[in-house]
Amino acid sequence: MALQYNALESFTDNDATNDEAPVASTADSSNQKQPSNNLPSIFRFDNDNSPIEATGLALNSIARGLVGMSSLFLGPALLILAQDAANEASGCNTTNNNDDGQNNDCNNDDDEGRVYGMRPSSLLTNIGVFSGVFSAILLPLFGAIVDHTPHRKAIGQWAAILLSIIKGIEIFVSKSTWFFISILQVLNYVLYQAHLCAAYAYTAELSIDPKEQTIYNARFQTINYFSMLAFLIVVTLTSSLLHVGDIGQARVSQTLAFIVCSIVFGLAWKWFFHPRPALRQVPDNSTLLTAGFRKLSHTSSEIVQHWAPLRYFLLSVMLSESATGALSTISTTYMIHVLNMTSSQIGYVFLCVFVAGIPGSKLGGMIGLKINPLRSALLCLVVFIINTSLAAWIMTGEESQHLMYLFAAIWGVCLGWLHPTNAALYCTIIPRGQESELMGLYLFSGLVFSWVPPFLFTFLNEIGASMRIGLGSLNLFFAGGFVFLKMIGDYQDAVDFALSRGGGGDDDTWSSKESCDGSSLPELT
Repeated sequence: MALQYNALESFTDNDATNDEAPVASTADSSNQKQPSNNLPSIFRFDNDNSPIEATGLALNSIARGLVGMSSLFLGPALLILAQDAANEASGCNTTNNNDDGQNNDCNNDDDEGRVYGMRPSSLLTNIGVFSGVFSAILLPLFGAIVDHTPHRKAIGQWAAILLSIIKGIEIFVSKSTWFFISILQVLNYVLYQAHLCAAYAYTAELSIDPKEQTIYNARFQTINYFSMLAFLIVVTLTSSLLHVGDIGQARVSQTLAFIVCSIVFGLAWKWFFHPRPALRQVPDNSTLLTAGFRKLSHTSSEIVQHWAPLRYFLLSVMLSESATGALSTISTTYMIHVLNMTSSQIGYVFLCVFVAGIPGSKLGGMIGLKINPLRSALLCLVVFIINTSLAAWIMTGEESQHLMYLFAAIWGVCLGWLHPTNAALYCTIIPRGQESELMGLYLFSGLVFSWVPPFLFTFLNEIGASMRIGLGSLNLFFAGGFVFLKMIGDYQDAVDFALSRGGGGDDDTWSSKESCDGSSLPELT
């Protein structure tokens, strides 16, 4: 859902980014803003000081949302096609399968067969494993390129072009292409992280005023959210009207994503982003390949040695965010292989998740104000654990399909609750004057273990364990996140410690109200 990610450099050193910001946009600002005059007002920013990149980022939010959402419809199709391939490999009769849905002539409850050495039901989680590993390895490099070279726009633009091309290729998902397209999903995820590195770097330098930055990010998140919701509704309704099956719905979703992403990405990166020079030189003791890793190592070492509350919080994020990130992949596999749900039903399930996220974010804010963000995050993880446990215990087969919508709604509430609460908690326990530098570490922490929950699910699935156990295994990470949050201790003591150790003055730091409402932070999907 998405889910992160300028890991190291793009959010570091606000002073540097804002000193550099005017360099690439000094020539005739009125001409630069002209392309936005014909756009709807939600993409325009009336403030005369607003850089043209603000409009570009608003447009970019639409296409980013569709890149992530289109994968929700592709996943079920890949699982079904993988199962069909395994059936054929085992000699099972698949002649009645019309390429628009799963063949029901083969009984795979006990032995679903194997394809390319794995169970078909392990496909999506294997994609998640490789995507997470490669992204965690490459993110420091992407951040270093964005920070230490003048190629920021090129990274964002070419990643957007390649993402659009991949969407176009995915339209042709079929029995003969499913494995190749599955491999493309790994590349798609890695390119998405590279694209976010560039986009978030532009976001970080829009303004040095925290209130303005909050307004920008709130607008971007709103556009991103409603574009995903609209895409989900349009694809589901169009597929119903066309009477297509699971494979057909995947093709509809990729066709729509390809068309919109090609147009919107092209418009945004052609007209509304300008090149930026390198923000700083590569340190003398580093190369471009090692600069990001050295920065990460140094910052992490300082936190481990001197900032116990921050250390425990980041360990909690590594576990809990990895579980929330894997939830969509694992639940999709569960819905296909245990509940025998169709792609249309799965689309309605994720619609429940998205709609429930709205009151979830409001609920999290109210609880955080009432009992403080730390206790609010702890309570949210408890709800996650209870809901996931009940889902794995109660939903045992096709007769439980209707319950999935209820559990999905509760997961949606928790997702809308946890992310802004974690952001608020983080902003209040970090040393003042280092918000930008430490924000990159926060985003990286949410990604670094993203491969572990799908790996555990795959391992359990491959040894023949029930998928109910695989779904319930997410609780190991929610529980681990809970334990590390508890180790922070008293919330007010952690806040006071951060205030006493902060290096910046009042004029240079964000107040907790301004920086910790969650809307000032990139969304973690």
